[in-house]
Amino acid sequence: MPDAPPRLTGPGGAAIVLPPQAEAALLMEAGMQSHPFDVLIVGAGPAGSAVAGLLAQRALRVLVLEKDHFPRFHIGESLLPAGLPVLDRLGVVPLADTFVYKRGAHFVCEDSGREGIFAFNDALPGCASHVWQVERSRFDTVLRDLARAAGAEVRHGETVVDLGADADGAFVATRGERFAGRYLIDASGQSRLMARRRDAAVPYERFGTVSAFTHYEGIGDEAWAEFAPDCNIRIMLRRDGWGWIIPLPHRRLSVGLVSKQRITPADLDAGLLRGPLVTRLTRGARRLETRVIGNFSYKNTAPRGVRFAAVGDASCFLDPVFSSGVTLALRSAEGVADVVGPALLAGTEGASDLLAQHEREMDRAYRTFAGLIDRFYNSNFARSVFLDDSSIDVPMRRGVMSVLAGDVWRRENPFQEMLLAARRAPRRRQA
Repeated sequence: MPDAPPRLTGPGGAAIVLPPQAEAALLMEAGMQSHPFDVLIVGAGPAGSAVAGLLAQRALRVLVLEKDHFPRFHIGESLLPAGLPVLDRLGVVPLADTFVYKRGAHFVCEDSGREGIFAFNDALPGCASHVWQVERSRFDTVLRDLARAAGAEVRHGETVVDLGADADGAFVATRGERFAGRYLIDASGQSRLMARRRDAAVPYERFGTVSAFTHYEGIGDEAWAEFAPDCNIRIMLRRDGWGWIIPLPHRRLSVGLVSKQRITPADLDAGLLRGPLVTRLTRGARRLETRVIGNFSYKNTAPRGVRFAAVGDASCFLDPVFSSGVTLALRSAEGVADVVGPALLAGTEGASDLLAQHEREMDRAYRTFAGLIDRFYNSNFARSVFLDDSSIDVPMRRGVMSVLAGDVWRRENPFQEMLLAARRAPRRRQA
């Protein structure tokens, strides 16, 4: 897109000065000749579909390229209340075939027999009292469909082989086609295409790095009743890492193990799945495919630039112990859309500092959760706080719950300020 609209002259060659709105409209019309799309988005997961939907609601020309065909399996099934406002803006209707009500988190240590329940309604004022567990194959499809309904073009089966942006515009190349746009958003998840291109992915070495997990279907009446009415995620504190048990629609359970060390499906079988809780809950149920993923927990040190931004996991992925992934993806998508959208309409999207404030706000969120995760793995914090209600007073407990709810942009949470001021920075190496 040109840096300035075509110059208009009147009689005698005198320049005609247009009102700002008319100038912006002329700028957009001129840009359409060389840039068929306003925004190119790589990835149709929660971050990509959310930012696509919010931008398309502004009548911008949005193209989303996704390598997989939907519906497709994905992990990351537990949401946090801080993501609900974004779902509301997108028009999500929480139907029972995709969403399961969730009121908080239930921490369990089978070695000691201790447990602790943290409810979202115990958080500081302003936090929602519930959220959802989701079937990701359906959830992601719902967000994709809403982006399409808003006017975004979404193409599946498109593997991106090259992408980039500079002062003149943005481009994305697939195996068969090249697309031009005014702005590029990398929502490629853990593929983190722009971070790899810029050598900007730096791992958190003190967090979990690999996960083995499976699903069970056909959970029995007695087992399913253990989750009612709260349907909280079970976070299993273990010496070899931690595990999760998440109730999903149609009486399914997601069960997984995360570790800082290399693990295999055999480690899942010999560890978490042999514990008394999983054994009891899955008695008579059918086990589905077991999967292993690794190389997560990293920060993109260059998440924005001239005419491009990274959102969701392409910007940062923290250890999933506190279920922050999808919620931070939704909030980062919303933040980018709310800045880039108006800039595109005004013709100012090429500003180098366009997303500087957004980056600071997301960095606050990432640092907060990083501090909490660091203490979870590398101190006695988890057992002293999550398994012992008497160790913290009510104000501090409310602060803990606000962070667990993803409400990490407020400034009056003493627990969060403690994490930001005093956390031991995770040791990192250059990627």
